[in-house]
Amino acid sequence: MWPFDYFKKKREKEEQERRRAEEQARQQKLAEERIARERERRLEENRRKEQERQAQLKAEREQKESIQPFTFRSNCHQRYENGSPVMGLQECIRTVSIVKNTDGCPGYKLAPGIGYIVKIYNDDLGKPNMSDKPMKVVSKSADKVELRGFPIEAQSPFGWQMVDYSDYGFVVYYKNGQVEKCVMHMYDRNIRLEYMVHTTQLESPASNQTKQVQPKSTEQTETEVFVCEALSNLRSGKDGDETYHPLYKAWRSLQRDPQQLQNIQNEGQFGMGLMIFLSFDTVSDIDDKQQLASISYLFLSRAIEKTPNDVNLYKNRILLMILNHEAFEYTVSSALNPGGGFDIMGMSLNPFKARDAMYKMEFADLLKSPQLLSVDMLGHKYVELNDKISKGFFGPNETNQTIRDTGNDLHKKVTAYLYNKVIVEEDIDF
Repeated sequence: MWPFDYFKKKREKEEQERRRAEEQARQQKLAEERIARERERRLEENRRKEQERQAQLKAEREQKESIQPFTFRSNCHQRYENGSPVMGLQECIRTVSIVKNTDGCPGYKLAPGIGYIVKIYNDDLGKPNMSDKPMKVVSKSADKVELRGFPIEAQSPFGWQMVDYSDYGFVVYYKNGQVEKCVMHMYDRNIRLEYMVHTTQLESPASNQTKQVQPKSTEQTETEVFVCEALSNLRSGKDGDETYHPLYKAWRSLQRDPQQLQNIQNEGQFGMGLMIFLSFDTVSDIDDKQQLASISYLFLSRAIEKTPNDVNLYKNRILLMILNHEAFEYTVSSALNPGGGFDIMGMSLNPFKARDAMYKMEFADLLKSPQLLSVDMLGHKYVELNDKISKGFFGPNETNQTIRDTGNDLHKKVTAYLYNKVIVEEDIDF
C-alpha cells in the first residue's frame, strides 16, 4: 500500500498547489481588473472635469465676446470727420439694432453662429439706411461694447469677392445698464456717426421734407476722388481697366457712405463718371442700374441748373436717358406718382405715363442747342420724337412748343424728387 499512498498524497499535493496557483491567478486578475476599473473611473472623472472646465472657459469667453441683442431708436445723429462735427445735428428717426447671427446674412458668405449683424433703419422712409454689417465683439466693459467688421466674402456684380470690413466698427455705450448711444465708425476715413436720443420734440417727417443740405467742406469725398482718377485716366487714353476700376470703387464708396453725395464739388463731372461706368454694361441688376442712372441724372441736372449754357451737360443727360431708358423709367414713375404707382410685384401701374414723360424730357433737351443734333444718335432721336409729335402720338393738341415746355417742367420735378431722396434723406435705395 505504501507506493499507492505515496503517489496518492503526491497527486493531492499537486492538486492543492494547482488550485492554489489558480486561486492566486484569479485573485491577481480580479485585482488587475479592479485597478483597471479604478484607472478608467479616474480617467473618466478627469475627462468630465476637463469638459466642465472647457465649458466654463467657453462660457466665460462667450460672455466676454458677447453682447445682448437690442433695438435702439435714435431721434438724432451727429456726423464727425477727423474728430470735428460737420453738418450740424441731424434730427431724424433711425432705428439701430444688433441681432445675433443665427441664419447668416444675405449678400455675404457668413456661417450661422458667427458674430452679430449690425442694422441701421431709416424710419422716415421705411427702408434700411445702410447694408447690414456682420461684426464681432472685440472688447467689452461695463459701460461699453466694441464690435468690428472682418474679412468676408461678399456678393458683387463680378460674383463672390473677398472684402475686408475691418474698416467698419460699431461701439455701444451704456448708462445704468441701458443703451445710451451707438456710434458707427468708418476708420479708414476717420468718420463716425453718433446715434443718440434727445428729449426735445423733433419736427415731424412731413415738416422736414423741404430741408436744405449745405455742403460740409471744400475737400473732395472718396467717391469723387475715384471718379476724378477714372476721368483723368480716360483723358490719357486709358479706356479700359484703368477707367473702369476707379469708377467701380466710386460706386461702392457712395453705397457705403451716401452722405458723401452731399459734398460733390464738380457735379457735372461726377454725373458723367457714373454715366460712363454704366456704359461698360457690367451692371446687370435693374435696381443697381436705376440707382446709378438716377444719381448720375441728379448731378448732371444740378450742374445744368448752375451752368444752363453748357451743351455737353445736356448731351450727357440725353445720352444717359436714352441708353438707360428702362431703368430710369422707374425713377420717373416714382417722381410722378409719389404716393405709389406700382403693383405688388413692383411693376408700374401706368408704364406709358413714365415712358412718354421721358420722351418729352429728351425732346426738351434736344432743343437746347443745334450742336446736339450733329451727334448721330441724338439727331436720329430728334427725328423720331418730332415724327411722334406730328402724328399726334402725345395727343392731338400737342405741339413741339408744348412738349418742350412740359419736358422742362418734368426735368425740374424729377430733379427735385431725386434731390430730396438722395441728398436730403440720404436714401439711395431704388
